Amino acid sequence: MAPLLRAALFYVQTASRDLLAAQREIADLEQARAGGRCWHGEAVTKIEAFLDRRRQQGRGVPALPPYCLAQRPTAPVVDGVVQAPNAALVALMSGTNSFQGHPTRLMEQAGAELGYEEGGLDTPISTWPDTGRPWRGRLNHRSLHDELHHLRTACWVLVAYLSGLRDMEVLELARDCAVTTTAVDGRTRHKLRGRVFKGRKLTGDEAEWVVLDHVHEAIDVLLQINDDPTHLFGYRLWPTSKPRLANKLTERLGGFRDHVNDLFGTHSSGGVAEAFIPADGDQQWVFTTRQFRRSLAWHIAHQPFGVVAGARQYHHAKVTMFEGYAGTSASGFAAEVAAEEAVAMLDYVEDLYRDWNTGAQSGGGAAERINAEFQRIRRELGDLAGVVSDELRLRTMLRHLTKTLHPGVLNDCFFNAATAVCVKRAKIVGQPVPQHNMCLRCPNARRSTVHRPRLAAARDQALDLQSSCEKAGPVPKLQQVALTGYITELDQLIGDLDSEEAQA
Repeated sequence: MAPLLRAALFYVQTASRDLLAAQREIADLEQARAGGRCWHGEAVTKIEAFLDRRRQQGRGVPALPPYCLAQRPTAPVVDGVVQAPNAALVALMSGTNSFQGHPTRLMEQAGAELGYEEGGLDTPISTWPDTGRPWRGRLNHRSLHDELHHLRTACWVLVAYLSGLRDMEVLELARDCAVTTTAVDGRTRHKLRGRVFKGRKLTGDEAEWVVLDHVHEAIDVLLQINDDPTHLFGYRLWPTSKPRLANKLTERLGGFRDHVNDLFGTHSSGGVAEAFIPADGDQQWVFTTRQFRRSLAWHIAHQPFGVVAGARQYHHAKVTMFEGYAGTSASGFAAEVAAEEAVAMLDYVEDLYRDWNTGAQSGGGAAERINAEFQRIRRELGDLAGVVSDELRLRTMLRHLTKTLHPGVLNDCFFNAATAVCVKRAKIVGQPVPQHNMCLRCPNARRSTVHRPRLAAARDQALDLQSSCEKAGPVPKLQQVALTGYITELDQLIGDLDSEEAQA
């Protein structure tokens, strides 16, 4: 999903500008030559002038598209470029309707001298960040048409994946579905308004979703390339045809996958191609519309610090989308995420047990209590150290620990209201729980090997801050004491884990 999403984001944010510019270029050229037919001599003059400009620019003659090769079956193909002129495009860019006979021979002579160029339009092509080279060759009518098809698919990917909408809910979005509001805290909210259909009447129920800003970016692109007056994903293949909705999405997703692999795949030193979107064994991964909603729920639950398209954190996506979409009872998305979170929590507790069972040490106020529970489970299962005899039964016996577990960065919390420091402090100061830095010394805290590098990183950051403060000038005494105390406490916690490991 990650490379697919990255490619879709590139199409929406970068490639779309190239495609829209190419659309405008073609429209301007067609408007410029409208209204009359050139005499033969005038057509030759205009085509010669165009070819001279190409010569001065160091560019080739626009090549015949590969799908038109049947028109010139004897023309050779070099590196995918047909060695014959796209006479219709040359005529358009020259400002003439006449290109048969002598004008075409002029193009062929120039092609033999200058070579042939893929596409041929003047619109420049943006670079692909991984290579610093254009993400594709220049465009012509047909390649622009094909790329717009892939752009629509990329927009669908962003809208579906970064919102959690079902396939039908996406396709039924209206052109005015995007709404931006300002919350009471002053932050901008990007929303979608549409309809929920699953388990509802035929016409569905109205619903509203809070989404990431990337979803609105995709919608803005669709509004420019689609022309159905009612549906966001509706468009006309040709100006005179009836609007149609994007259909056969599994097929579209597969085509986009293959196209992205052709564009962005790499070649190793041995010349073996490496697909941009990894294969499923020996076969290409088959994308289906259901995977996007389910994958989003899985990532939100299992990878709260994962990355969307190399930049966006799933944690941010969770905070944003839960405010609207997952919080709407009609959507059903909250239940899907909750189910995934329950599985993720059980996976985490199982990892803690396996870590303990292999002899890894733990610390914190709750370590003795939780380790005793692990010991009881191991006795009942008849496990040996480092061995789990019955994985299914193990998960059943660990499930009760997930009810009170709250995984953390510097320690985990096995919450017990009777002993929790944050609860006692909240009663005094009247603040919500937990309180900052209370967890480290709380009887409910447990630290394992996963926390050791994080504790060290926090200690090192505090040392850097202390050094920066000393260089900046006098620091208030209370701040010096607080920072020194924090460093001392982290050092002690790291030392406790290290000493227990050494004793073990």
